[in-house]
Amino acid sequence: MLKRIANTGVNLVVLGVSVVIFLAAFFALSALGAAGRPPTIEVLSATRDLNIGDVISANDLVVKKVFQDDNAALYIPGEEAAGVVGGIVAQPIFSGQPIFRTAIIAQAAEGTRLSAVLAKYPGYSLFPLPLDAMNLVAPDVEAFLPGDLVGVTVVITSRPQQLTTPTPMPELILGTGYNAVPTATPEPVEAAQAEALSRALPPLAKDLFPMGVRVIAVQGLPPSTSETSDSSGSAFSTTTQARMLILLIPNAAREVLSLALQQGDRLVVSLMARGDETPTAGFTYWDFEDLFKHDREEVLGGGQ
Repeated sequence: MLKRIANTGVNLVVLGVSVVIFLAAFFALSALGAAGRPPTIEVLSATRDLNIGDVISANDLVVKKVFQDDNAALYIPGEEAAGVVGGIVAQPIFSGQPIFRTAIIAQAAEGTRLSAVLAKYPGYSLFPLPLDAMNLVAPDVEAFLPGDLVGVTVVITSRPQQLTTPTPMPELILGTGYNAVPTATPEPVEAAQAEALSRALPPLAKDLFPMGVRVIAVQGLPPSTSETSDSSGSAFSTTTQARMLILLIPNAAREVLSLALQQGDRLVVSLMARGDETPTAGFTYWDFEDLFKHDREEVLGGGQ
């Protein structure tokens, strides 16, 4: 065959060089075309339409290749499928659509949705505690960080105004003459118990969360200079955000804390190193008097 090609007058060297040049040009153009395309990443997408509240199963997920762009960080990589299974859909997801972290409540979405933390803590709620409330005393918002353990102490100085009923005349209660009804004299033990219970009425101070509650997020932090600076270089900003702590509290404590915000004369928020394991009975004004008397007796009677 080579003899036939040689007989036609074609130079084998020229033919070989042509083939090499063709292959080099082909691979160069292929590489150039691949370089012009953006890189791809593997992300999770939905195999069917997912509605709000649906629980995500493994059959609802498929790995899909998409071009890597500025929104790629919002998608969930394919290797994080285990952190998505069992999650709850928080926003509608259509079939074939890449799943955004903010669209689900699951382990893979932690750090993007506050509500994602609730997947780990059933029976708990995220409660917004406003640090700007008139009756709330707390360190500055900059003193708090997510993960801090805080305590909330409510102080009540007086009971809410109650409706009064007319008091019957004494003669209507005791009667007169021989028909008088003798009054029962309370037992000493019952009288002492009633006195102790009456001393527990306001004014008092009570730790609502003796074991403390976790701060999940802090809102209202002052923005950095780079965020507030405009094109002219001014660092002045007129936008203000309410200072607020997002607390992880038991569902049963929502009403207690809400009522304390409304009726409490003072709410003191304190940072805690660790919480106590037992609830507190509350510290009343009369307990304070007894403590003061006890300390005074120890000081004055110490020399005897």
